[in-house]
Amino acid sequence: MVAAALGRVGIVGLGLIGGSIGLGLRKRAGVDRVVGFDVNPQAVAGALECGAIGGAADSLEDAAGGVDLVVVATPVDLIPGVLERIASYVAPGAIVTDVGSAKVEVVAAGERCLGAAFVGGHPMSGSERHGIDAASEHLFDDAWWIVTPTSITASKAYSTVTSVVVSLGARPVALDPSTHDALVARLSHLPQLTASALVDVALAAGDREALLGLAGGGFRDVTRIAASNPDLWVAIIRSNHQAVLESLAGLGHRLEAVSSMIARQHWDELRSWLDRSRRARLDVFAKPDFGGEPVGLTLMVPDRPGVLAEVTTAAGRLGANLEDLRIVHSTEGGQGRLELVVSGPAKAESLVGALMSLGYRVERSEVDI
Repeated sequence: MVAAALGRVGIVGLGLIGGSIGLGLRKRAGVDRVVGFDVNPQAVAGALECGAIGGAADSLEDAAGGVDLVVVATPVDLIPGVLERIASYVAPGAIVTDVGSAKVEVVAAGERCLGAAFVGGHPMSGSERHGIDAASEHLFDDAWWIVTPTSITASKAYSTVTSVVVSLGARPVALDPSTHDALVARLSHLPQLTASALVDVALAAGDREALLGLAGGGFRDVTRIAASNPDLWVAIIRSNHQAVLESLAGLGHRLEAVSSMIARQHWDELRSWLDRSRRARLDVFAKPDFGGEPVGLTLMVPDRPGVLAEVTTAAGRLGANLEDLRIVHSTEGGQGRLELVVSGPAKAESLVGALMSLGYRVERSEVDI
């Protein structure tokens, strides 16, 4: 199901992310019938005023009933409870996704309550501003949006959610929940805590006014995210605390090593470390092949649990953007035909190799643009 074919969407949680999804669906994806619910009446009023939703649901359960897609956009620590509450109200055939930044606990709760109809998601986009007033239909433009299918995820659920992600301007990438949590701990949660710690260290060093006057662009850039909503971040860290602790330990070990270099006045060693980090940073953020002409791939897949997750996870590990995915079921030999559309020939070629190493026979196919 493509995003434009969705008849009605319910959004639970009308803050920055939920509001931006609503705006994107209504203004860019052609989904006019979007209803929303939030425990904060001001958020509901703001969402109606800016056009993020076309109607307000009277309750959490009302937002989840009678819709084709439910998007849970509450703080991450509340998501498991929301999923449990709405499970009996979700219509047969409807799909449920979320936007939480920690996935292991959320996906476990989603599949326990909703089974194959649930597919986890996490848009890797945000702002130091928060709330419905900061919502924008362009918030997700060119951002990664991680989708976390598992062995029980329905192909319709996955393809619908990725279609919605693309319609919002983002780039879907599939990861398993535990890999996601380890990655975001290092790439998102650790930088947030580090930025806050840098501000704390600077303020503890002396005159606040002098600090603000002397702080250069580098300090301002590195600490920008320290201005983010603290309540939101406590919820995020709590939901992924084990992976965050491991990342903090890794950072601590590296800072101890740097401290030792300086204390021993091993300047060549320090320079080598700085240069190694510089080169790694330049290499990682060199202009990647995110796009390019779409390439069609077709493979026959056995009718067994976990096939979809195996294929999408292989794509995710390569950073291959799946623009489209659909399964054509076959009655012959318990197999189906999986059709993929991959952004860019280079990524498509890498994915072909990865899938062949997993035992799949992959063929190129025409792309219907």
